[in-house]
Amino acid sequence: MKAYAKRLHNPFNGAVQVVASEQIRALSYNGLEWELQFQCHTPRGIQYARIGRWTKRNGFRPYPLDPSIERDAVESAYRPLVTALETTAVPLPQDDHYEFWLLDEKHRQPLALLASCRLASEMPQTSIHPIWKALNASQLDLYNTPEEERRGAPPPSYRLEQNVKQRAGQNPQTRWFLRAADGSGQALNTAAEVLDAHLPADYFPPLLLRETWDNPAEQALCERYLQRLSPHLLMLQGLSLESRDRVEQMASQYAQEVAASFHLYPAVADPQRMTALRVEARLRDACLKD
Repeated sequence: MKAYAKRLHNPFNGAVQVVASEQIRALSYNGLEWELQFQCHTPRGIQYARIGRWTKRNGFRPYPLDPSIERDAVESAYRPLVTALETTAVPLPQDDHYEFWLLDEKHRQPLALLASCRLASEMPQTSIHPIWKALNASQLDLYNTPEEERRGAPPPSYRLEQNVKQRAGQNPQTRWFLRAADGSGQALNTAAEVLDAHLPADYFPPLLLRETWDNPAEQALCERYLQRLSPHLLMLQGLSLESRDRVEQMASQYAQEVAASFHLYPAVADPQRMTALRVEARLRDACLKD
C-alpha cells in the first residue's frame, strides 16, 4: 500500500493525500474525507470509478456501483484500503520531487512552478502549457481594493498572471528539475536524462513563485497574493524553518483557514502563535453559531 501527498499545481492549492494499492486508491483534499476509486480498464485506457467515501466517524459509505464493474473484485480490494485508512496519519509525505518550472526570460532561472510528479516515468505524460495560473477571486476570496475598482483594474489574480507571463517573455522557456534533499535541483530533459545545469537551493522560490520584482506595484501585488495564499502554502513540506515562520506570520490574518488546515501542516515554526490562531478560530466559530 502506497501513501503519499502530491501538490496541486497551476494554480497551486495545497496537496491531495493519496493511499493506493495497484487496483484501488483513496484521495483526500482535506485529510478527513476520503473518496475511494477503483481502477477500470476501458476502451479509452485505464480510468478510475468512484465507489464510495470513507471518514473515521462514519466509516465506508458505498456509491451505487456501475454494472460493468465486478462487485467481488471491488469488495476484495476496498477492505484492505479501508483498514489502511483507519491508521493513516496526515499529512502524508510529499515525494513529487520531479518539478516542471517556468523560467525567467532574463536569467533563465526558475520563476514559477507549473507541475510536479513522483516518478521519472510520469514526466513524458505531463502535457503542460508554459503559462502560470493563479487562483481566481472566487477560489481565493481576493478582490480589488475600492481604489482599484474605481480605476477599473482587472482582478488581482489576473494581473499577477500577466506579470508572470511578461517576465517569462514572448517565447517562454521551461525546464524539469529533480530536487534533492538539500533543495538543490538537477536539470533534466523530458526523458529524465541529466543535463549540465545544477542549481543550488536558493535559485528555487520556496513559495513556488519568484517573490522579487523590479516594479513596486508588481512587488506589492505578488506579496498580496502570497499572503492570501499563505494558509495553503503552510502545507508545503520543503519549507525551511525561516520560510515557515515567515508564512505563518503572513497567515496570521486568516485564523479560521489556518485552524481548518492545521492537521495538514507538516511542521510549526512558532507553536505559541499557531495555538493562539486556533483559539481565535474557535472563538470566531462560537460567535457565528450564536
